[in-house]
Amino acid sequence: MEKLVLIDGNSLLNRAFYATPVFTTANGIPTNAIFGFTKLLLKIIEDNKPDYLIVAFDLKGPTFRHEMYDGYKATRKGMPEELAAQVAPLKSLLNAMNITICEKQGIEADDIIGTLSKKFDVHSYIYTGDRDSYQLVDEKTDVYFTRRGVTDLTKLDIHNFKSITGLEPRQIIDLKALMGDSSDNIPGVAGIGEKTAMNMITAYGSLDGVYEHIGDFKPATKKKLEDNKQTAYLSYELATIIRDCDIDIKLENCHTPGKFGLEVKKLFAEFEFKSLLNLDIFTEDCDNIKNIEYPEKISTNDYGEISGVISSSNIFYLDFSDSYVQFYNGAKIYEFERGMDLLSGISCNQYIDLLKLIFENENNTVVMFDSKQAMHTLDESDVKVLCKTEDISVMKYLVDFSESNDNLKSVCDSKLLNYDYSSYCLKLIYEEYLKLLQDDETLKLYNEIERPLISVLFNMEKKGVRVSIEELNAFGDKYAKAIAELSEKIYDQCGCVFNINSPSQLGDVLFEKLGLKSGKKNKRGKYSTNAETLEALADDNEVVRDVLKYRQYNKLYSTYIEGFRPLIKNGRVHTTYNQTVTSTGRLSSTNPNMQNIPIREDEGREIRKMFIPAEGHVFIDADYSQIELRLLAHFSGCRQLIEAYNNGEDVHAFTASQVFGVPVEEVTPKMRREAKAVNFGIIYGISEFGLSKNIGVSVATARDYIAKYFERYPEVKEYMNKNVEFAKEHGYVHTLTGRKRVINELKSSNYMMRQFGERAAMNMPLQGTSADIIKIAMVNVEKALRSANLKSRLIIQVHDELVIEAPKEEEQEAAKILKYEMENAVKLNVPLTVDVNIGENWYDAK
Repeated sequence: MEKLVLIDGNSLLNRAFYATPVFTTANGIPTNAIFGFTKLLLKIIEDNKPDYLIVAFDLKGPTFRHEMYDGYKATRKGMPEELAAQVAPLKSLLNAMNITICEKQGIEADDIIGTLSKKFDVHSYIYTGDRDSYQLVDEKTDVYFTRRGVTDLTKLDIHNFKSITGLEPRQIIDLKALMGDSSDNIPGVAGIGEKTAMNMITAYGSLDGVYEHIGDFKPATKKKLEDNKQTAYLSYELATIIRDCDIDIKLENCHTPGKFGLEVKKLFAEFEFKSLLNLDIFTEDCDNIKNIEYPEKISTNDYGEISGVISSSNIFYLDFSDSYVQFYNGAKIYEFERGMDLLSGISCNQYIDLLKLIFENENNTVVMFDSKQAMHTLDESDVKVLCKTEDISVMKYLVDFSESNDNLKSVCDSKLLNYDYSSYCLKLIYEEYLKLLQDDETLKLYNEIERPLISVLFNMEKKGVRVSIEELNAFGDKYAKAIAELSEKIYDQCGCVFNINSPSQLGDVLFEKLGLKSGKKNKRGKYSTNAETLEALADDNEVVRDVLKYRQYNKLYSTYIEGFRPLIKNGRVHTTYNQTVTSTGRLSSTNPNMQNIPIREDEGREIRKMFIPAEGHVFIDADYSQIELRLLAHFSGCRQLIEAYNNGEDVHAFTASQVFGVPVEEVTPKMRREAKAVNFGIIYGISEFGLSKNIGVSVATARDYIAKYFERYPEVKEYMNKNVEFAKEHGYVHTLTGRKRVINELKSSNYMMRQFGERAAMNMPLQGTSADIIKIAMVNVEKALRSANLKSRLIIQVHDELVIEAPKEEEQEAAKILKYEMENAVKLNVPLTVDVNIGENWYDAK
């Protein structure tokens, strides 16, 4: 039998909205609900392969149910603004996909679906997040119910319905007549809940059956039924889906589309659905949607021809791997690949010679997607990059004002460009991004900070950091011993052996066997043993303190001992610094993550002893002192903070004196610690609750600290508020250099998301400017070291900290350069001060 899929459009769009993380296009248009809906739609088509497909929608306006009962759906809140904005674009997309939409004034989507599932001689499959549709299940109708999100589906059919629900499909109406439905504001019988209603329908079969046996019930229940009989039967009518509505639709006009045309691909690109653009769901005419006249492409392995073209060119838009090159030189596209032997084309040596012709000519300009990765690939063949390079991935990062994880193909797909002509696509994308950078006044940020930084990061990654195997093994032994001793101690305290790493087993032992107070369970009914839960119990329970210690040592051992071993090559680890993955502009580090090495706890801080300089060298470590607080003083123009920094005062002690109302000389260490927490908390928009938790005071006391802080530093409060207001008006905030971050969370209907957006608006200009400053310093330090003909080189960057590996004879000069360039990266209203230390390992230098 043929298949008809019926989709409850409003229901699934709503589910998709709440199940899919909030995201918007670069223009600020929300599309997360459309994306979630479309993914489910494509999955339904692929998995179910329906012959026919119809999406039903509700239209605004009253229905016959409103006429029957003016309270119908009266308690429902309206759609969040960012969800309502996605309804019309979704319908436009469905129309472009040639998917039938069915909607009619005065008729709800449920009734449309109920009618269509009965109207045609086909087997119907209903997809919905509304349990009302359960009543439609019969021999020719199945219901797929979205339990969570849009992908966790429960299938109900005539065979399994009773085993899942405990009722027959038609009894769903009787159930709702008794218990009501709060989502639709169907009243039911006051005082009758779901459990009681289920028992009644199970015993008497229907609403009629319940009233026929009303004498069987206890007086109180009988009275509820008698008093609400009219309401019960009204509820029955309200809950009944109509299956014979006047809907003029022909099944032959509702065929499921095979593949989608160019209009759909254009909309996917407009909505920025990058992952969907790569799917094999489009017709052949989508390959060149923009009707671009691509240049002639010449594929050749004639070494003489290629070398001649390269020698006569000075601009190369180039896409390549370690075996394949395609470039556009302003006239034609050329492709060549390295053969495995002379018979298959260009030999390995010839291939490398051609790359050298391109990259080792200082007069050439090469436009690529990820130039740092290209440098590593070229370095493996001893090809030096002496030419000027332009990096599309970094340009895109600045143009999008957000993190990016793309490759050239995904960018081409999103712009509806044919990746077969990737080198020419690079030209088109480069020209587009260049104009956007100019228009947005971020071209200077690209040219003077981000682009020069690429080669600095490449050199740091290539050089790597030396690891002492002796120290690594010693720490490994130390941690393994601590883990074993703590395990035995925990087993003794608990009176049993169990898997301490299993949250489930640990929860049962702590809260069931030992009876510790908690009561917090997760959605699966298991006791929570997360850090927050255990830390709250640690003061009063030795076993909990030992579990926390065990976890600390276990993490150190697995992450920094066993985790580092496979990453050590020739005695050094070579991290990758990611330049385009954070929304603030900060660098991140992977394989290994050098920026995540602990610094607060003694045991974790000692890990830095593993990192040692080469023989005859030392580490020079420089760290900005309170850079974000200094930026706060600069941006806010707070007179007191500016004067304190310019006078060289201890700002935490100064703030303590202001908040606690005592002279600076009477500030106690405890006061200073609490003032420090307030200072740094303000930067991140900390809440009263958050501050109270951090420093161990009451919420009222924390509230008082924050109030006094803003009373003493009113310019700071004004600055923070202005950031939020600017972000609400313009949709973004920016750093000192013009780097932008779009803050869509401020538009969210979710209070917590809006709060996050406000904190981001307050903090990003500070954190982002801090990131810009350290990048400027890195570029300038590298330049200064080379200008001085020193062998010293940058090897580590961690947030506000830089480390140089220097020959001992250069340590003083290199330290002087490092301090000068960091302190003079930018000019502020307050001094940038840097703490510099020299040591035989990273721990001693820090």
